[in-house]
Parts: sequence; structure tokens; C-alpha cells
Amino acid sequence: MSNPTKRSLAAVIAILLLLGISPAIPCSFSNNYFYEVTNLRGTVVGSNFPVLHSFRWYRQSVVRQQARLILYEYCWPCDVFSRGPVKSVVANGDGKFDFGSLKPGHYYLRIEDEKGPLSAWFQVEVKGPQNPNESETIDISPVHPDCNGGHEFIVKRN
Repeated sequence: MSNPTKRSLAAVIAILLLLGISPAIPCSFSNNYFYEVTNLRGTVVGSNFPVLHSFRWYRQSVVRQQARLILYEYCWPCDVFSRGPVKSVVANGDGKFDFGSLKPGHYYLRIEDEKGPLSAWFQVEVKGPQNPNESETIDISPVHPDCNGGHEFIVKRN
């Protein structure tokens, strides 16, 4: 092959490769969207295991033992950490947690997986009166650039 032919072939291959690459726009979450709950009690789940992470049923079947859940008062704009936590709990061996009685209001909920790299922030609004049949499943799996995957806050009411 001659030198110009090699360059042309390389240019065609480069163009084809660039056409196959979609731009990765990072997912962003809206501010001031609050998950409405009457209490904070439920299970922390999530996974970042390659390939299987794509399946919701798998992500939500992996409980996060000893995940730390930290509740902060909501403020905007502000430095959340300068205010100190309102309450903190650690999930048990089954990923279960219960904050107990909370006063109605708006909060930031931070979840840190003590045994792995997963973490998440959620904004919640606690409304009264407490519903003893309400629980939450909180998926702290990472989110793909196309905004699918984990980071789910599922409220169950019976």
C-alpha cells in the first residue's frame, strides 16, 4: 500500500470510530425534589458489579450491610456539613434501618456504604402522622451516564 492510501484508510477508520461514539452527558439530579415519607425505615440495597449492575432486580437484591445513613436539615444554598447531622443510624446485617420518630420537615439523607464504594444523597420530606405500614427501599447503586441504573428511593405503603 502506498503512503497516501494508508493515510486515507486510517482517516476512514477514525471517522467510523468517531461516529460510533455517543457523547457521554453526565446525569444530574434536580434540586428541591423531595421524596415524601412519614418515617424513614426500610432497606438499603445496591451493587456496582459489572454487567449484573444493569439489571434492577439484581441491584435491589443485594443488601448493603452496615451502611451508614446520616440525616441533615435541609438548607439551600448552604454548607450542609457545617450544621451537623440531625440523626445517624447504621443498617443491620440485613440492610435494614429505622430512624424512629422524626419531626416533620425537609432533610438531606446521606448514605455511605461502609464495606464498599457506594454512596448516595437524597432529599426527603417527612410528613406526619407516621404510617407504621410505610417503608423504603433505597438503591445506592451508581447511575450510568444515560441516567439509568441505581439511585432509586422507593416508598412502599400498605
